[in-house]
Amino acid sequence: MEFQHILYEKANNIGWVTLNRPDQLNAINDAMLAELDKTFAAIEPDLDIKVVVVRGAGKAFSVGQDLSAQGTAEVLLPPPGTALPYKTLLTNARRQTRRLEYIFNIAKPTIAQVHGYCTGLGFYLALACDITIASEDALFGDPALRSGILPQMPLLLWLLGIKRAKEIFFSGRYLTAREAEEWGLINQVVPLAKLESEVKNLAEGISLVHSDALAITKDTLNAAIESRGLGGAWRFTDSMAVAMQRRQPGPDDFDFFKVREQKGLEQALKQRDVPYKKLNF
Repeated sequence: MEFQHILYEKANNIGWVTLNRPDQLNAINDAMLAELDKTFAAIEPDLDIKVVVVRGAGKAFSVGQDLSAQGTAEVLLPPPGTALPYKTLLTNARRQTRRLEYIFNIAKPTIAQVHGYCTGLGFYLALACDITIASEDALFGDPALRSGILPQMPLLLWLLGIKRAKEIFFSGRYLTAREAEEWGLINQVVPLAKLESEVKNLAEGISLVHSDALAITKDTLNAAIESRGLGGAWRFTDSMAVAMQRRQPGPDDFDFFKVREQKGLEQALKQRDVPYKKLNF
């Protein structure tokens, strides 16, 4: 497979999936998302692949959704207040969530190899993987609410518990790799220079296990957590995302989408984040 925004290679029963928009810090647009879908669709039936590694090219894993509004109709719901039928918005939201669910449940172990920024949809992608190994420079978080976008990753609640999940979503603050490890969001922190070799070593170790044993064990563990409410939470999140989209910004609310339209993405991001930087968020 040859794509523009996703690189894929396989060796020794390991599939290596690389997000490849390094100049945009691997911001995920519609084209990348479509290529990611096709890549995982090809990986799932491939009996030669026993472990999947997801990583990012360049200086970051991924900064999340491309917020530029150029080729992003699939990765972002329309700006709040956009007049579209509820069923159209719900269908779009569900497609996004189903992707994450699909990666979470694919019948092969998945490893996120994270360095640099891992935020927004990139953060969700790493969370959907079974194991996350990060370099010391990694930063994790989801500033979605700062932009008036509902976080669409209920799995965070099961990983962190209600108190810390609320802190992450409400504040949008970033966690260092060490904090993420302490909180139980990731499995291990390693020096950047050793990141790839550590991930490769782990993937090779997992690949020694019989593929059916891996698939059955993963399915059993995932079924256990879904029986505790995660299955319904994915669906409920979709409805809440649509409700969030249909709101109207209040007079004192920062309107990210309006500023983006009037002054451009760079200025919108600056105005969004400056107040938080003063608080070391």
